[in-house]
Amino acid sequence: MSGVEVRDLSTETWADFQALFGKHKGVRGGCWCTYFRCASAEFDDMTKESRRSFHEGLARDGRGHGILVYDAGCPLAWCQFGPPQAFPRIDRGRAYGKLELPAWERPQWRITCLFVDKQRRRQGLSVVALRAALARIEARGGGVVEAFPLDIAYTGQPPHTGSVALYAREGFQAVTRLGKNVLLMRRRV
Repeated sequence: MSGVEVRDLSTETWADFQALFGKHKGVRGGCWCTYFRCASAEFDDMTKESRRSFHEGLARDGRGHGILVYDAGCPLAWCQFGPPQAFPRIDRGRAYGKLELPAWERPQWRITCLFVDKQRRRQGLSVVALRAALARIEARGGGVVEAFPLDIAYTGQPPHTGSVALYAREGFQAVTRLGKNVLLMRRRV
């Protein structure tokens, strides 16, 4: 895609992240991309504003792992990724906790969220964001990457985790279901 720029989330790009998510009321009920970043009780106790502040603190501390995609200087897409310990909610999940992973299958990275501005969907921006995240992961040593797309029919509002089809096109393989609608997918980079 020509004219598209990709930047890491940082204190310098926080205002752009805030503009993208603020335009969409924090996305997914005011999550501000914190759902996987903390325990369920902690998430439930936070207000939308405290979730925004929590993520801002992560960005300020250099732990806000993610990619912003811009077109003509305007932030339009986001992909959150990071090491497994950055997303404790996943390990605490019943289905994930029951997996018996051999050492060679344990993830070094996870991709948890993928979001595109609703006025710019179906233009390939999610692919740009995902590929940029995978490139950053590879540059940081690579390894096994897990993703958790919702396996649901498209209803006009895509899941904020990315679709199963998107991950499959990018070389991810289905591993197992983690509940009714979540599919654990994995790829090595």
